[in-house]
Amino acid sequence: MARSLSYCGDQVRVYDLDRFLLSLLVGERYRAALWALFAFNHEIAKTREVVSETQLGLIRLQWWRERIGEIYEGKAVAEHEVLQVVAAAIKEYNLRHEYFENLIYAREFDLEDVLPANMDGLLHYADYTGAPLMRLVMQVMGDDPEGEIIQKVAVNYALTGLIRAVSFHASQRRCYLPQDIMKAHNVRPSHLYEGKAQEGLPNVIQEVSGHIVDIHKPKNRFLRASQKLAMMYRNKIHSCDYNIFAAKMAVPPAFKELRLFLS
Repeated sequence: MARSLSYCGDQVRVYDLDRFLLSLLVGERYRAALWALFAFNHEIAKTREVVSETQLGLIRLQWWRERIGEIYEGKAVAEHEVLQVVAAAIKEYNLRHEYFENLIYAREFDLEDVLPANMDGLLHYADYTGAPLMRLVMQVMGDDPEGEIIQKVAVNYALTGLIRAVSFHASQRRCYLPQDIMKAHNVRPSHLYEGKAQEGLPNVIQEVSGHIVDIHKPKNRFLRASQKLAMMYRNKIHSCDYNIFAAKMAVPPAFKELRLFLS
């Protein structure tokens, strides 16, 4: 009989399948900690989706900030399926508090319901929502968490995710595409939210995806596979002529799991 997953492992498998697949490529001894980190990331990332008001979202994020802070202060860990395992990972791998702080802070932007003003703003958002998590992963695996390549891979991974999620975000009246690029191609967020066809949208997607860059193979396998996955999705976006509403966009890249395993 197959062994059942932990609570965090199951949450990641259901809500963050790509990172779950990536976690299977590294040593089994790391997986409990990685699943705890990814489950934590899911908890804070979904804040905008589960609250009805900005203030409620800020309260929810503050709750996580305080509970994480209590772990570092040596206080009793709150009875929560994710926090208990996060606390164990922090203790075992001496994970840096600032990375958790940065991840929580980045999610406050989601509650503002504003678009990044330009590409620099989007890259900054991708950096803050992706790089601290990747740095925590590197700490768990015993690698230098401050390497420049980590940030580059994390931004690539985050950008592909944001592009693929455009339609999902639009259904919630959210958009992370840069304002100036949308304006240059006569794309209106309000039309995006209403599901209206806009001729310039593929041009916007093409310009944004142009910032997903090739990187020489990182030594760390998790980083290498993350970069490989980002490039798979970039190629998928290109093959759909940058039409993120194309039916083919919902189809996973061919032989995704095998290509990750061979990366």
